Amino acid sequence: MGNRDLIGGFVRLHVLHHAQCGPIFGIGIIDRLAFLGYVLSPGTLYPILHGLEKDGFLRSSTVVVGKKRRRVYEITAEGQRTLVLSKARLWELFKEVFERELSPDTSGHIEEALRIALLNASKPPGSSRAKGKAVTRSRSGIKPHRA
Repeated sequence: MGNRDLIGGFVRLHVLHHAQCGPIFGIGIIDRLAFLGYVLSPGTLYPILHGLEKDGFLRSSTVVVGKKRRRVYEITAEGQRTLVLSKARLWELFKEVFERELSPDTSGHIEEALRIALLNASKPPGSSRAKGKAVTRSRSGIKPHRA
């Protein structure tokens, strides 16, 4: 696995994260990722989008914006589940890498939120939520609160 493969994995996670927040489109994601320091061409990003769609994590449709047709992508239920599982794995890696910098309080809150998200992601769509908890999304990620 080379640097390109590693960066490609990060890009895929970014794409799923942004698609979770709402519909996305290629140039918009290229611009957003450029703001974060990723330099991507359409020739790099579009195969990633098509691969995520082929794998069932995104679905696309065509919309008309002004006089242009634009392909927009939305996250699927499978994409949501994959993103939650990826966030849990990313958290484990983050804890290892930043072990000395993390406070126990910070770790505890994040682990509780991920535990609830993983529990909810493992249930079939339409089933009840984790017992006694409701889960909402915020700008910073998954946020548990008492129901």
